[in-house]
Parts: sequence; C-alpha cells; structure tokens
Amino acid sequence: MPVAFITGCSNGGIGVALCKSFLAKGYIVYATARSVDAMSELVHDNIRKLVVDVTDDASVVSAIKQVYAETEGIDVLISNAGYSHIGPLLDTPFEEGLKVVQTNFFGFVRLVKNVVPLMGKRGKGTVVAIGSILGELATPFQGFYNASKAALHSYTETLRMECQPIGVKVVLVAPGSIRSNISAKSAYTMPEDSFYKALEKQIKHVIQTKEYGVMDTDEFAKIVVGKVASPNPPPYLTLGGFTTQWWILKWLRRTTAEALIWSLAQKEPKPGSYGPM
Repeated sequence: MPVAFITGCSNGGIGVALCKSFLAKGYIVYATARSVDAMSELVHDNIRKLVVDVTDDASVVSAIKQVYAETEGIDVLISNAGYSHIGPLLDTPFEEGLKVVQTNFFGFVRLVKNVVPLMGKRGKGTVVAIGSILGELATPFQGFYNASKAALHSYTETLRMECQPIGVKVVLVAPGSIRSNISAKSAYTMPEDSFYKALEKQIKHVIQTKEYGVMDTDEFAKIVVGKVASPNPPPYLTLGGFTTQWWILKWLRRTTAEALIWSLAQKEPKPGSYGPM
C-alpha cells in the first residue's frame, strides 16, 4: 500500500480532510500534529498518528526514521502544518514573526531535507507544499504570514526544478479561502501606542474571515488528493475562494493591485462578510 505523510493534522483543519481523502484512495496515512489528542477525529486502522513539531529538528528526524523503519518509504509528503498571525508588521513582536516563518517555511525545509534524499534513492515520490494565494500577492495585517508563504513558494519552485533529475515530483498548492481552524491559532491585541487604532475593527475582521472560508474543507482535500495521487500530478494547483479575483489582480500593474487591496482593507467590515482582506 502507498504511504502518505501529512503534517498539521489537528482536528477541524485541512490536514484531517487530506488524511481521510488519502484513506479513501487506499493509502496508509501517517498523520502528524504536536499532540496525539489534537488528532482525535482520525480513527482508522490505516492511520498512524505521530507527534511531530516541524520547528524542531529532532522531532522531524525521529518521525521520518520511524516511518521508514515500518514501511518501504513515503510516497507522498504533504507539508500542511501552518501558523497564522494577524496584525500590522509594526505591532508584531520579532519572536512572533519568527514563529510564523519557522513553522510555515522552515518547517517545510526540514521535511524536505529529511525525506527527499530518501525519495531520490528510490527514484520516486511526490512532495506537496501547501502555500497560499497570499504568498503571491500580499494583503495588509498578516505580513509575516504573507512573507512565509512567499518564501515557501519560491523554495518549492526551485525544489521542483532540482528534483527533476532524481525522479521526485514537487507540487505547489496555493489555496484561496478554505474553511479551516487556522483562525483558532490567530490572535491580535492592539498595543496602546499602535499607529493603527482607527483600523482596529478591520484588523480583527481578518481573523473572522479566516474562520468562515468559502470552500468546504472536504471538497478541497478531495480535489487536491485526486490530483496529487495521479500518475502525473500538476506542478501548481490553486483552488478555493477568491482565486479568480487573485488571478485578475496578479495581471494588473503591481501598484494598481496594491492600491485596490489597501482600499478594500480600510473599509468598515460588514457583519457576516468574509474574504481574504
């Protein structure tokens, strides 16, 4: 049976949905999160839960060694673990920004360094990075998240080219708005001396919008797994809410796109509305 290794499988998130979709495809799934209790939704004979902190080298190394001791190897690696911080760049403590980048970018780098050489020895395997449309065009009030995803995108594109000689396929997924629990990890308390007092409602609305999403998590996972598990997975995949709008914005002059996004970000949020801004 093929093996999938997925990070960020806490209850209520994209990782859980990905695990279930891979199970339906006949995979053995190694589901990982920072605690086993956080994966209580996942109950199946072919799901093996591991405690993995992608910001810790020893944790990643130990988990990969266990998988390769128990199986012939990982066929699909999905880097889904993510950390979101909401707030203006000037209000974000350095330590918080570092945590975002360590999780979203260097977490993937750690996985790659430990798994891709082993895939290369077998001459096969697929690596999937879950990025974001915000890694392609930024929005205000989540700058470190945007930056971490932009770095992830560039690294993944480079990795894809460099993996061609060793038979390893690399897929970059850039989701738009997907229903997820990532908002539960987001928090923002406005400092007393913040320059952005007049925009406090707009900033806090960003957290709310992440909670709703506009594409069902299970639908997202089913499409992604269907593409990734195929003999020839696409190098790039984007789906979810607002991806069409983002495609249009990317074709505009950069200064024009930024002006439009900033204009929308300053608007008084309407109750019950949502979006990437």
